[in-house]
Amino acid sequence: MINGAPLNLAAVPDSPHAVELQRAQQDLRFSPELEAEYLRIRLLDSRLVIRVTCALAAVLAVARGVEQTATGFPVGGPAIALALVTIASVLLASLAWSSAFERLFLPFARLIVPIRNVVVAGCIAAAAADGQREMLMFLPVLLFGPFFFLGLSYRTALLTSMLTAASFVVHAALSGLALPVALRSIAFLLIALAGCAVAARHLERLSRTSFLETRLISQLAQHDTLTGTKNRRVFDEHLARLWPQAVAERRTIAILLLDVDHFKAYNDYYGHQAGDGCLRQIAECLQSIVRGPLDVLSRYGGEEFVAMLFDVNIGQAMAIADRVRRSVHELGIEHRGSRTSATITISIGVAVIEPSAARTPRGALQLADQALYAAKVSGRNCVRVMNEADYGMLVTGVFTKQPWAEKP
Repeated sequence: MINGAPLNLAAVPDSPHAVELQRAQQDLRFSPELEAEYLRIRLLDSRLVIRVTCALAAVLAVARGVEQTATGFPVGGPAIALALVTIASVLLASLAWSSAFERLFLPFARLIVPIRNVVVAGCIAAAAADGQREMLMFLPVLLFGPFFFLGLSYRTALLTSMLTAASFVVHAALSGLALPVALRSIAFLLIALAGCAVAARHLERLSRTSFLETRLISQLAQHDTLTGTKNRRVFDEHLARLWPQAVAERRTIAILLLDVDHFKAYNDYYGHQAGDGCLRQIAECLQSIVRGPLDVLSRYGGEEFVAMLFDVNIGQAMAIADRVRRSVHELGIEHRGSRTSATITISIGVAVIEPSAARTPRGALQLADQALYAAKVSGRNCVRVMNEADYGMLVTGVFTKQPWAEKP
């Protein structure tokens, strides 16, 4: 939702975030790439809570070891269990506070936390059977931690808590914990487990929805709401960002400026709703231009679109432009108001240059604009190109007068 209005998912049909929002997330799991992104973001957002929780767990484990040593050094199974819990807690705390937190914490936590909880639940049952019933108060902590304080996914937290509850039940029976105490403890444990599971599932769903909507809103801010292409601001920023890279790598940049022929006449004859539909169909057709990872297509204003193609020569740019021009013509969108064709057509201006420090992105756009002007005065529904030799005609934004430069 944006200001109470539903998100326009149709505006970004290629967005994985939109795809996930459109389908019910009953299993609380995204596609692999999106799942990894979500877990990473949530982990970083919870970093302080995780670090404090792990530090407290390590302090409690060490304190318990000191207490047990002071009252009589444990031997056999209790000693092994205490050592295992202490080592696991200190290791998790070290990872939580290390520079490798983002990379290593979750993989280790998924393995260490379930094992540690199982061992601790057994120790609590044995201690309660030995008369230390105050240890039972730590049982809820074993459930809350995996769900809310350690950055684990819902599935991992649920599995960990179920193993914790099972371990307590088994060890309570094996250690001879008094039946009334055992039954009450198990009942409270199961109630706490159910409450944590329901609350955590609800919070997880909200968290995942918020994650998708936040990123989708960011994507929508970069798109033209009518056509679904990038907006002009994104294009200008992308071109400015790629310009120094092209200079450093001595690569070419091709600018394709596309204009729908006699579009005002189309709107006047068929109405603005039909005009909007026409632009959407054309935008779909133009998407084939964007093939490389550094290419971008944008609605540049009104009925104009612009594309930037990275490392494309004149021949390739001309071939792409002419293929797109033919594809739009072959859509067969009726245009009775056109003086060029009975169907919708486009004119395309192409500029292919090798950027240099002395040149600016604005100059490249001017060159493409001049090529588009040439296409219009040549009868429209055609492609015209400007290249390195034509760049010298640009003088502070004014083009040299050409023989064909008459009013379109």
